[in-house]
Amino acid sequence: MSTEILTVKLEALHSDVSDIKSALDKVSEAITKLALVEQQQNQIASSLERAFKAISKLEDRLVSLEQATPTVTETAKWVDRGLVALAGAGAVLVGKSFGFG
Repeated sequence: MSTEILTVKLEALHSDVSDIKSALDKVSEAITKLALVEQQQNQIASSLERAFKAISKLEDRLVSLEQATPTVTETAKWVDRGLVALAGAGAVLVGKSFGFG
């Protein structure tokens, strides 16, 4: 083979190696970005898991409050009736002290 042919082939090989280096640099950047995206997704997944646990606790608490509501309502009725009875008794006492009864 002649020197000119070897020179041309060597230049072509050099060009190919340069292209491969450039491609490897791009692949390396893409892998780095992919790793960052994966890390962010893991953080988001962890945050969502914490949020779902908090929501679950709130749902449990809401259910217990909803179950206790009839008891609270009934107690409130009895307290209201007691206050009305006390107010009535107080009115009767005041009326008797002023001679109305």
